[in-house]
Amino acid sequence: MASRNQGEGDYESAREYNRETRRFVEQKRKQGKEIKGSAAEASGELQPEEREALRHARSGAQDERDARVFRDKLKEEDAGKAKS
Repeated sequence: MASRNQGEGDYESAREYNRETRRFVEQKRKQGKEIKGSAAEASGELQPEEREALRHARSGAQDERDARVFRDKLKEEDAGKAKS
């Protein structure tokens, strides 16, 4: 796999994901296992792992606060450089 950054249109990763997904489905079929479910039938309830991840997620307010702190710090640094 190439190490270059392809941005949002990362076609190489998309191809790899599709290839691995097809391989997973094919393995299950060969084992005689039926793959059930669909996005339309998915439960609206969070799984324990999802609840844990959300517990650690940042809120939008935290991001706004961090951006404000960062901007203020840059202003302070710029003011310090102007005085020098």
